Amino acid sequence: MEDATPYLYADNAATTPLSPRALEAMMPYLTSMFGNPSGIHRVARDAALALDDARARAARCLGAAAHELYFTSGGSESDAWILRGAVARFRDRFGADAPVRLITSAIEHHAILHTAEALEREGVAVTYLPVDGEGHVRTDDLEQELAAADAENRARGVDAPPAALVSIMLANNEVGTIEDVAALAAIAHAHRVPFHTDAVQAVGHIPVDVAALGVDALSLSGHKFHGPRGIGALYLREGFSIPPLIRGGAQERGMRAGTENVAGAVGLATALEEATAQLAERGECLAALRDELVRRIVDAVPDVRPTGDPDPARRLPGIASFVCHNVDGELLVVLLDRDGVAAATGSACSTGETGPSHVIAALGIADPRWAQGSLRLSLADDVTADDIALLAERVPAAIRRARNLSAMV
Repeated sequence: MEDATPYLYADNAATTPLSPRALEAMMPYLTSMFGNPSGIHRVARDAALALDDARARAARCLGAAAHELYFTSGGSESDAWILRGAVARFRDRFGADAPVRLITSAIEHHAILHTAEALEREGVAVTYLPVDGEGHVRTDDLEQELAAADAENRARGVDAPPAALVSIMLANNEVGTIEDVAALAAIAHAHRVPFHTDAVQAVGHIPVDVAALGVDALSLSGHKFHGPRGIGALYLREGFSIPPLIRGGAQERGMRAGTENVAGAVGLATALEEATAQLAERGECLAALRDELVRRIVDAVPDVRPTGDPDPARRLPGIASFVCHNVDGELLVVLLDRDGVAAATGSACSTGETGPSHVIAALGIADPRWAQGSLRLSLADDVTADDIALLAERVPAAIRRARNLSAMV
């Protein structure tokens, strides 16, 4: 008998189901073709060839060269590597007397923020740029920060760039806002500062071309676009190098020690090729369904506000995000789960933390009666109109119940 109340998974920004095509491509490297790519016998050579092919295929999807892509365990490792590597690179080039700065934004993923906080404890100065009410980093703010740091260096007689790195995400994981990374990177380069973007939420969902963005480094993670967990990559532009984060062996051309995850790399490349095929058409359709869902939820229940940029051209197509007045976000997610909807409040990686999302706070939503009630619905690109209709029924009903229960506490 067909389930009359299907469970709707609307938490794709947290993770996505593995593509059957990616799983099929991975299977030989999980079974018969199990070789270590570092060896020289035929079993090892087969694994090495598969790894090289996966690297080339994934790089093509980003407009990069194969030798510019390094496989990692995921986005968090890639982010930690580039931040720590940029600091080490700066110190190697300009000496201990040059002040080391990092510039990032207030709405970054915790992989960036927590690494930046650790570096602060190690003596690195970190600037967290604010965002506007839709989640955009303002180019003027970056220009002013770099110009001020340049002036400070000149006053101290220090001949060094004003920062070791600027790191601004390409698209926000909670509200879906897309940053103007190309403009921000150009400003950083005008001040001789390299630029990194955390593109974990963007790759596979919007067109991403490293040359068009003008970035020196870019992070991505396979499980965000129907690839496997435990595999990601860091793009490093040719001519821009950083020290290894993990040392030991000579894997990844001496840049990341550890036996390579061949099956994961093959799965990532296959899923990325699949995700980027006809990306514009699928994104347009998904954005239209997302906008319909937002409209229906806002019309159905009072005191619910969408968050992020409302312009479809400046927002990830699959993310619908809201704040709900007098609603506890965690309670709302529990109620939605009971009603057959997987959703999120804030980001999955912040589970266990208390208080409003740092992203919501950075948007200027200070009233806790609003800030505590954040909700994110992140849709897959195969979502149907029937799915949208069910979500448009279940979500408002759950908001009403959560509001009533919250008022009783």
